[in-house]
Amino acid sequence: MPEPLISVVLPTHNRAALLRRSLASVLAQTHRNLELIVVNDASTDETIATLDAVRDPRLRVITRRQSSGAAAARNAGIAVACGQYVAFQDDDDIWLAQKLERQLYALRSRPDAEWCIGCHIRLEPLAVRYIGGEWFIRQFDYREGAGVRRPDWSLIATPGWLLQRAALEAVGGFDERIRSYDDWELGLRLFRRAAPVIVDEPLWWQDRWSGSGLIRQSRSRAQDLRIIMERHGQFWATRPDVRARHWRMSGRILSLEDPAPAGRAELKQALREQPFSVSSWLALAASYLGREWNRRLTSLFRALRGALP
Repeated sequence: MPEPLISVVLPTHNRAALLRRSLASVLAQTHRNLELIVVNDASTDETIATLDAVRDPRLRVITRRQSSGAAAARNAGIAVACGQYVAFQDDDDIWLAQKLERQLYALRSRPDAEWCIGCHIRLEPLAVRYIGGEWFIRQFDYREGAGVRRPDWSLIATPGWLLQRAALEAVGGFDERIRSYDDWELGLRLFRRAAPVIVDEPLWWQDRWSGSGLIRQSRSRAQDLRIIMERHGQFWATRPDVRARHWRMSGRILSLEDPAPAGRAELKQALREQPFSVSSWLALAASYLGREWNRRLTSLFRALRGALP
């Protein structure tokens, strides 16, 4: 098979009905020179039968006996990938037919580029939105960190990626300790090498109607933030506002989810980074009111903020 070969890694767990259309969208790409590596993460539904029904020699299947999460499943696929380029698909999303072709053209047009992000259409219960344009492109400036009014972690989703395998090998695979923000954290490592090329046109559909992949566990997010700060905190050494925001996000999650004194250490660290932050002081004070009152005040504040013009 002529180069460049693209390896597409698709982890799946117990979503056979959605998997069928995801598989079809990859195998129907106008760029045909690809392999599709499906990592069956210990599914117990009709996933095996769904995969057995595919009669395309480009499909390779890895079956794991125990489920270990998306990051570990993606790493298992990367380990056997043969391609010069690597792309990722989720089992509930749909690629448009020219997705890989358009991204490959973008990378070839920029010999210095190592990874490419494609914009997408988001299918929601009450709306269909294009996620792209200047606002979207700004989300990939990792120097701004993440959080409220900052880059949106959920936008940096792996189905929109195409990257050189050499760049992926240089930074390492997904951090398997991270359960929710594994894509954002890997993107940060790639960004520290080079900024991505953005293809500002719809290349895939993100399904928030049928899929459930975006449902996250709050405690996992807090743990992920702690790992990210321990691993990358110095990246924001000159940005105490970013460091404080990340610690405050982690502390707020823990103080809302667990009994006191959960979250206070993180909130105090946020104040060490930014001593005059009103948000951090209020979050720390709320943690002493107890979890239930903390939640009520948080809900009231969000309602009031949403009512403002």
